[in-house]
Amino acid sequence: MLNAEAFNFDGDYGEIYEDLAHRVIPGYDTLFPATLALLLERAGASARVLIVGCGTGQEFRSFAPSAPGWSFTAVDPSAEMIRLSQRVAQKVGAGGRTSFYHGYVHELPASERYDAATVINVMHFLRDDGAKEQLMASVSERMPKGGTVALFDLHGDRSAPHHAFFYEAWKRYMSLRGYGDAAKARLLRRLAAGIAWVPEERIMQICHDAGLRLIHRYWAGLLYGGWLLERR
Repeated sequence: MLNAEAFNFDGDYGEIYEDLAHRVIPGYDTLFPATLALLLERAGASARVLIVGCGTGQEFRSFAPSAPGWSFTAVDPSAEMIRLSQRVAQKVGAGGRTSFYHGYVHELPASERYDAATVINVMHFLRDDGAKEQLMASVSERMPKGGTVALFDLHGDRSAPHHAFFYEAWKRYMSLRGYGDAAKARLLRRLAAGIAWVPEERIMQICHDAGLRLIHRYWAGLLYGGWLLERR
């Protein structure tokens, strides 16, 4: 049973998340510009973009200055993450073209349509009990045919022979990036308590069932992957 409090974005985890992400996620600093480049190619200079799990506002930092014709809807169930993202959006001049929603994608008006969406570091926090499917279906349902989704997530098949090897290498990567032993131990306890690991094949099945077609896997770093998808 997953512990929903293992990752409390309104509490202690939210306070450390920004530094943690830069240290433990391979390629985090270049992931967002790469995603931006892909979405500009797909959606063009004028687009409505849905940001699922706006977190600490990384999409705004990377996207807003280079895509002044984009408007955003940012969704997050954490009030603290909404506040952080609002401050970032204002700082980079995107506050006037951004709507924030404290809650979940499936609560947005069903009539809303977005040309592109990002779902970055969100799915692995959800149980594999229908919650992952609901997330991706809710995103897909709010996109026109050909709409683009950039999905990035921690994943893995814990029964596969290579998983333990990559998990240990990831732990070593954290140390190489200067993440201290105590902080790393706390993070690993959180992972054990609150992450619903699923393999890439399961993620692709969830996306397919949601009406999304894989364009290409565009990112890979140890146990993290990024996939570019489109609404069928």
